[in-house]
Amino acid sequence: MIALAIGLPVCASAAESTEGTWSYEDDRIGLRLTARTSDQTVAFYTARGFPTSMIEVIRARCFLTTVVTNRSRDVVWLEPSRWRFGTADGEIARFDRSWWNAQWQALEAPLPSRATFRWTLLPERLDLRPDEGEGGNLTLPRVEGPFWVEARFATGPARNGQEILIRVEDLRCPADAGP
Repeated sequence: MIALAIGLPVCASAAESTEGTWSYEDDRIGLRLTARTSDQTVAFYTARGFPTSMIEVIRARCFLTTVVTNRSRDVVWLEPSRWRFGTADGEIARFDRSWWNAQWQALEAPLPSRATFRWTLLPERLDLRPDEGEGGNLTLPRVEGPFWVEARFATGPARNGQEILIRVEDLRCPADAGP
């Protein structure tokens, strides 16, 4: 279920969900989240020559390919640090760029692989202009069972417009298909 709140009652009428993908779109914003299996994620990075040490760290995480589109006539701010994630047991932390950088530094990961990985992540802060979109991965702990995300977007050039809040429930980190 996806809900949008902007200081008004919650509305889920524009929500769509298919296996592994959750979408929301209205006249202000579009949001699509696609949960990837470990096998999908590992195949992507393995095909780009990542060393086994990096692949092991990647395999243990849940990757959400995320696309945000500004459908409004105003600036919409993409800032994943303002997003919240959780399960029925409480909030879970997102692995941000600084966390990943520390992992790669500790592993002495090759610089080309670090650059490629960084390119695949959702930016930490971006002002989306009208009709502009951005995509990339958000990374979370691989949890059993459903989790939720509250995506918060400031609006306006000075970030002082009406906030957009989209809550997506019943997300899941899909399991691999098996042998």
